[in-house]
Amino acid sequence: MRKRLIFLLSIIGISLCGCESNGGNNGKETIDTGSGNVLVAYFSVTNNTKKLAQYAKSHLDSDIFDIVPEVAYTSEDINYNDSNSRANKEQNDDQARPKIKYKIEDISKYDTIVLGYPIWWGQAPKIMYTFVESYNLEGKTILPFCTSGSSPIGSSATNLAKSASKANWLEGMRFSASTSEETFNNWLDQYIKEDVNMKLTIDNNELEVKWENNSSVKALNEIAKNTLTINMHEYGGFEQTGQIGQSIVRNDSSIDVVPGDIVLYQGNQISVFYNSSSYSYTRLGHINKSKTELDSLLNKDSVTFVLKA
Repeated sequence: MRKRLIFLLSIIGISLCGCESNGGNNGKETIDTGSGNVLVAYFSVTNNTKKLAQYAKSHLDSDIFDIVPEVAYTSEDINYNDSNSRANKEQNDDQARPKIKYKIEDISKYDTIVLGYPIWWGQAPKIMYTFVESYNLEGKTILPFCTSGSSPIGSSATNLAKSASKANWLEGMRFSASTSEETFNNWLDQYIKEDVNMKLTIDNNELEVKWENNSSVKALNEIAKNTLTINMHEYGGFEQTGQIGQSIVRNDSSIDVVPGDIVLYQGNQISVFYNSSSYSYTRLGHINKSKTELDSLLNKDSVTFVLKA
């Protein structure tokens, strides 16, 4: 299964200074993992943002750039309670642009930048303005995230975007220092598209399915590489349902389902609907068939459901 950021288009190389590189194409059929067109760039003093940036690097198999200040920040420099602290003075000075120690030699090699920073006094640190103003980011996609004890991302990304207005800024997110790798990666997954190669047949009828872009479908796709056969039974006058044989990740919510919907139930069952219903499920996909066709296919005692990837 191929992974890609939804907004990425091509495979390109890398060339930078002060970055960690994965060494180019590692043979995976991807355009965002190790192929060089995604960069995770971050600024971190207390290592909270660094931790999440490392999660992003690992999850995307991307390159990473540490925005290192020419003059390092001490704990006294970022003392929120000291009005004379370095950071306090910088945050109150619209013209402050702290110098960065290292430089990316060729930012044009990147289509997308995942940009991380802490929240200082409700905004991005002024060194982040130095970063975005140091390069031509026109046409690039920027996905911001921030860390803070309580402050939301608020206007920090919006204000930062004004310094690189020709870039395509996506909606950012705030995370706490205790954010788990799974939680952070689930957020990233909103911007990742897996090329799902699953083919579905029900009673030997091959069906066109529009699969969802979520972690449950990705897990199911992995299982289907060895072919998944489920002997389903009719239930409630509106669905065929059956056991997967194992539990997979689920993202349940209370939803209304319509004929053709395929859902995950309790993490270990798949249901295919030929009538409407409502319950707590994880959406998996939708079969492109009319209600009449679905009724003919599914309104019976049992069916054989086969997935191959």
